Amino acid sequence: MTIATVNEIHQQHKNIQHGKTYFAVLLAGFSSLGGWFFGYDQGVTGGIVVMPSFKNDFCVGIYGNASVCDLPVASLPSDYRRYLVLFTLLYNVGCFVGALFISSFVADRFGRRAIILTSAILFTVGTSLVIFPPGGSKKIMILILVGRIIEGAGVGCSSFSCPLYASEIAPTHLRGMLSGFMQMTVVTGLFAANVVNYFLQSHKWGWRLSNGIILIAPLIIIIGIYMCPETPRWLFKNKGREAAKRSLQRIRKTDDVTTELDAIADAIREEGNQVSLKELFTSKKMVERLAVGIGMHIFQQTTGINPIFTFGGIIYENVLGKGIISLLILSGINMLSTIPALFLFDRLGRRILLIVGGLGMVLGHLVAASVFVIGCSVVKVMNNVTTDSEEIVTCQPSAGILMLIFTVIFVAFFAVSWGPIAWIYAAEIFPLNVRTKAVAMSTGSNWLIGIIMAYILELISPLGIHGVFYLFSGFTLIAVLFVYLCCPETRGVLLEDIENIFDNFQMKNRTIVKLIRRSYEGDLIRTYM
Repeated sequence: MTIATVNEIHQQHKNIQHGKTYFAVLLAGFSSLGGWFFGYDQGVTGGIVVMPSFKNDFCVGIYGNASVCDLPVASLPSDYRRYLVLFTLLYNVGCFVGALFISSFVADRFGRRAIILTSAILFTVGTSLVIFPPGGSKKIMILILVGRIIEGAGVGCSSFSCPLYASEIAPTHLRGMLSGFMQMTVVTGLFAANVVNYFLQSHKWGWRLSNGIILIAPLIIIIGIYMCPETPRWLFKNKGREAAKRSLQRIRKTDDVTTELDAIADAIREEGNQVSLKELFTSKKMVERLAVGIGMHIFQQTTGINPIFTFGGIIYENVLGKGIISLLILSGINMLSTIPALFLFDRLGRRILLIVGGLGMVLGHLVAASVFVIGCSVVKVMNNVTTDSEEIVTCQPSAGILMLIFTVIFVAFFAVSWGPIAWIYAAEIFPLNVRTKAVAMSTGSNWLIGIIMAYILELISPLGIHGVFYLFSGFTLIAVLFVYLCCPETRGVLLEDIENIFDNFQMKNRTIVKLIRRSYEGDLIRTYM
């Protein structure tokens, strides 16, 4: 197919009529329920680890007495601290396995609906293994950690399936919003978790009840997924044009779907057959695209958002004495800030939001860290259990409040940019013949870095709380540069036409790169004159 012909086809794709959109909105909303248990599980962990019920099950009588188990993070018994790390780390291992291995296999072989169903089943089984066994025994604790892996696998599958399903059924002009529905349910679930934590924090079964409530969402998915149509793009590839036509007519609520079907057919014809993993890594174009998708997810994690919510309860219990309330405020801001983001994706675009939002996040981290340096002190105390010297953090009330305010600023900017857009962008930039494998690898990279980020709790002692915040700010600044140099705008572009956008976007054409090259060439000329 000649370049002229391809351009003519892409011009025709701009005239697609998408019929009525309400059913696609409902489908995206339903599929995004997976984000509920994704976000809720992320949010609930930060609060339950400071609950007396959790400490009584996993610390008191196992690693120390009640007074020792109530000490600040740096002074907790080291074995208990390691258990807290494993509680988060193994969850992220499960997320990684679910996103990278289970998701792509099920989604390619059985369809997009099947992977949504799989995520709900895995989460239900894993959460049941976590909340129902009794505490007080190291052997039982091992079973609970296994449950965390299975639970994480369900979340990993949902993080893959929700944006993928939404992007493949969404009309072009609503794709950012509908793909972003998952992030809305993630942050709503996260906020709900902190509300529940607040009210159940003193209950004798507090942490178990907080964890168990979210089982409502996967059970709804298990029942309701059978009423959802499969995505037309998967059906066209695997069942033929007629099956895709029936699905598209049902989703668009119109019989006039020929133009959109032709666009899907053109894309499949241009792309060829399903690409193997080996072919994916031998094509320079696909390797570059994969690097963008993976980079997007890696940098989303290295902004520090997950440690803020997972260990923020412990951190702000140290600096402010209000761990659960601090998390409630942060998760509330996260939820409220995501609402306007849904309307900005398809108006301002992905790229500008990532850059501006990233700079705001850098500011939030830098100021929070600097406030800690100025307004807090770290003193050495003797741990009566280990006889080691441990650190106790004491902060002026104003310093703790200012730290929380600027962490709120970080979270607000994250919610309108990197929070939702990393998932949206990585789900829409790949051709259909590599989409499931590439999205699985991109999503898997998010959870792989999540495994590493679980060790942040152990970095607080050598780096200090301020050092960790400075570290996050540095990574976030690199993320902004990454978007500027490597990520073109995809707003308003049909999925099948995104290929052209990337072909016309080159790093060497960025203004900063041109200036650096001119400066370097000028230095060379002056050197040899």
